Amino acid sequence: MGEIQHNLEKEKKLIELLGYSLVGPNGSNRWFILDENQNKVGYIQYKKIYNGNSKKGYSKILGYQMVIDSPKVSCDFLRPVNDKFGKTIDGPNFGYTIEIKKDNQENDVVHINFGDYPSLTVWSKKYGFIEFMINYNGLYLNYKTKTDKFNIEEVLIYKNPDNDCREDKKYVYQIGYCKSNLELSYYNHKGRTTREISGTEHYENRNKLMVSERTFVSGKLRTKRDSIVDGTVEEMAAMNQMGIDCFDHFRFLVNQIVPFNKDVISELVSGDMIEEKNLSVFFPDYEKEMEETPEQKKLKPQV
Repeated sequence: MGEIQHNLEKEKKLIELLGYSLVGPNGSNRWFILDENQNKVGYIQYKKIYNGNSKKGYSKILGYQMVIDSPKVSCDFLRPVNDKFGKTIDGPNFGYTIEIKKDNQENDVVHINFGDYPSLTVWSKKYGFIEFMINYNGLYLNYKTKTDKFNIEEVLIYKNPDNDCREDKKYVYQIGYCKSNLELSYYNHKGRTTREISGTEHYENRNKLMVSERTFVSGKLRTKRDSIVDGTVEEMAAMNQMGIDCFDHFRFLVNQIVPFNKDVISELVSGDMIEEKNLSVFFPDYEKEMEETPEQKKLKPQV
């Protein structure tokens, strides 16, 4: 039987983002996770997950169990490397659920997915429910914030597939708010004001936007205005500063919640993904970088 070729790249992703390191393996195929002060805060164990069933033709299932229990986070993640038919499991997508520890408070729970369709979901006593994802046709974001006087919820939807795609392009920015002494939820409209602006670019008529503006008060439609204008959803997103501010504030917020040593969204969303999904309006730093040709970069003075 040949030597096992271990691959812990998926586990290392989380370990390095937390500022931890990995040593091993020992003779029992166990690695230890060390914090910044070289204290053991967890381990990764290569183990048998399922014994198999020879009568049914099922193979045993092997995998890696990663356990972290540090002063700031806890995590118990099991990743099989094959299924019961013996087929290797090695897709580009992978995710973790971690608990962020709070002193004398309920822990925050964060589920984070890396890969082609990244997502971030937060359940927090302080910050409420946060949902962010990028799927095959665009971006979705929903989160809540508070001020001294108001509870606020913002929703951002941006679907801007390639021109060759026979799908509509769409932009939606919505903000809902109520006084701080009232509950702001999907099921309770009392005292809530919601303002929404959306634009749809039909795949058969590009460069024409169907723009809709709505205002709801306590669940009832109060104002409505529809129009058709020249433009694209990308131009609409770039001109709607409230939507851009919404996304920027979200990026700031999640970095306060998740104790990574790098910007969370930059780790989730790659440059290729920004280009493929036409998301540069929300990532201006990437856009500036892309504007420089390789020749221009060579001419830059080296410091």
